Amino acid sequence: MSRTSAKVVVDRIEGTLAVLVLYEDDRVKFNFPVSRLPGDLREGDHLIVSFEKSEESRAAEEKKAVDLLRELAGRNKSE
Repeated sequence: MSRTSAKVVVDRIEGTLAVLVLYEDDRVKFNFPVSRLPGDLREGDHLIVSFEKSEESRAAEEKKAVDLLRELAGRNKSE
């Protein structure tokens, strides 16, 4: 599995969402649920976000899509 990480800064907290800004490029912003972040989070805090590619998850979703297409194709033949 490939893995990478990035540093983000908590720009602000808006209700249940934290607005996170990529440290290397402040034009890149995204919202993330506060409930999924450390409990003592404050504006200005720096976080390390990790990304890990999951081949298993991708394969499972592809299988679901193929199974659904087969099911739908089978329904069309019987109608």
